[in-house]
Amino acid sequence: MNFNNNCIHKLAAYAHAGSFKITTETLPLFREHAERTAAGQLSLCVLILLAIAYVLPGMFGFGPWKPDEPYMFGLVHSLLESGDWIVPTLAGEPFMEKPPLMVWMAALTAHLSSPWLLPEHGARLAIGVFMVITMGSLAAAARRWWGVGSGRYAVLALMCAVGLLQPGHMLIADIPLLAGIALAFHGWSWMCERPIKGGLLFGTGLGMAMMAKGLLGPGMLGLTAIMLPMAFRAWRTRNYQRSLIIAFIASLPWLLIWPLALYMRSPTLFVEWLWMNNVGRFLGFSVPLLGASHEPAHLLKTIPWFTFPLLPLALLTIWRRGRHRLDHAAIQVGITAFLVMLATFFVSASGRVVYLLPMLIPLAIVAVPAVRETSASLGKVFDWSARILFGGLTVLCWFIWLSLAVRGTPPQWSILADHLPMSYPFTLQPLGLFSAIALAAAWIWLLTKLPQMKARAAIGWASAMIVAWGTIFSLLLPWIDAAKSYQSTFAQIGAALPTEMHCLATRGLGESERGMLHYITGIAPDRLEVQPDADCDALLWQGIRSEAPRGADIDGWRLRWQGSRPGENREHFWVYVRTPRPMLAGEPAGSEQN
Repeated sequence: MNFNNNCIHKLAAYAHAGSFKITTETLPLFREHAERTAAGQLSLCVLILLAIAYVLPGMFGFGPWKPDEPYMFGLVHSLLESGDWIVPTLAGEPFMEKPPLMVWMAALTAHLSSPWLLPEHGARLAIGVFMVITMGSLAAAARRWWGVGSGRYAVLALMCAVGLLQPGHMLIADIPLLAGIALAFHGWSWMCERPIKGGLLFGTGLGMAMMAKGLLGPGMLGLTAIMLPMAFRAWRTRNYQRSLIIAFIASLPWLLIWPLALYMRSPTLFVEWLWMNNVGRFLGFSVPLLGASHEPAHLLKTIPWFTFPLLPLALLTIWRRGRHRLDHAAIQVGITAFLVMLATFFVSASGRVVYLLPMLIPLAIVAVPAVRETSASLGKVFDWSARILFGGLTVLCWFIWLSLAVRGTPPQWSILADHLPMSYPFTLQPLGLFSAIALAAAWIWLLTKLPQMKARAAIGWASAMIVAWGTIFSLLLPWIDAAKSYQSTFAQIGAALPTEMHCLATRGLGESERGMLHYITGIAPDRLEVQPDADCDALLWQGIRSEAPRGADIDGWRLRWQGSRPGENREHFWVYVRTPRPMLAGEPAGSEQN
């Protein structure tokens, strides 16, 4: 602490001698930050570096990855081509599964960064925008509820969540939903004291949640807001009622402008979005048609690992408070919101693992005291567990990279062969190698400081997980990208298609594949599932490798190409072209297009 105080007083003396009279009394934020850091608490600088290291890896340098990114980028590409901000389209067809907030932001970032970045890389900048909103709103809410300096621990807790690591770097609609939920929690932290500010923040967050994924997010937030005064007396105030009214007014532009514009453009598409993709998916009558069915019991197996370690830390906070465990506003909102979300996901007929992301916000809020005040013994257990688990994964990545660099082939392990191409040509990536070395060096430095930090458990877990994730993307990204993206596959398909053709028919092509086909080749296909009478001179069939196209009338068609993504053992593509009909007497000779 002496070192930081000396720095502060020197800075004050230098400033007082100059033209600006600055003293330690006029630098409360700097002084507070230095004192807290010197007392063993998490440095704001360390947190910012951790957040940057968390967000950046997985944002650039690779194509859209299945299952969701290719169709999301397909929507972005269609918007950039058509300029239609009302009706989302995928390869020439309306796509009404979700509202377009993520598509809008990704199209904007792709357009603004187009002089420097490829469209798919520029679109991913939208992930960073929404993650900044999420972390900033979460920190502000925690600071309001748990006191000055607590915001950094809420962000740290969020970065610890195992379930956020992979989807938190993907171009999916669940990321702006997460940002909307976090912004709504920031609003809740102000509602009982400053109803106008709280209402504006809550209403904006609710509206963002709607424009991200539809009615599910606003429904969960609204139900939580109604249940709070029913369950806790502290929320039965006139300020809270006023704040809810203001929130409703603030949310109206989000809730009305795009849906009304969509209805005016096409009542049929509006009904498809509202009734089939919102109500129908929740109640189940449209799930057989649209997919994403789930078993509620599956959540019991998923939630423990997806929310780890936030759920145990949140329970630790509640247990430590004893008889007063439900007296704190943060715990009241957090528990209510978590239970509402849990009940909603159990009742909903449609669900995927990524739908659980909103749960991380209330858990991160409630977990703040446990993160900040972890006992030395528990901190040591978490720290060393992370070192063994994620440190071992980091060493394994280096071993695989060395095998690629020295031998030209990866280790011949079945677990790798099942998912990755084993004959991928190795090329040295200097920037990736430098990044991996820098991550390792920074982690080793941080490990020397951990024993003196109060939040050793969370810092050790988050930093180890970040290093493992960053090392994978720094050293092995080109190899993984070859297996996870469709770039090379559809480039080959485009080269195999006739140079002159009337149209391309497809059978079995999924949403993501259609998006990539349109982006790579510029072709909007005619789907035989929608247009069975399409009279095209080329056919693209997607199916299972072990089952050649079955149930297809391929008389008069000739196989021109077949293949799949590198390392893919199941999914397969076939390209057929029409066989020229026999030439009749008197007709001029011609040649087939190749």
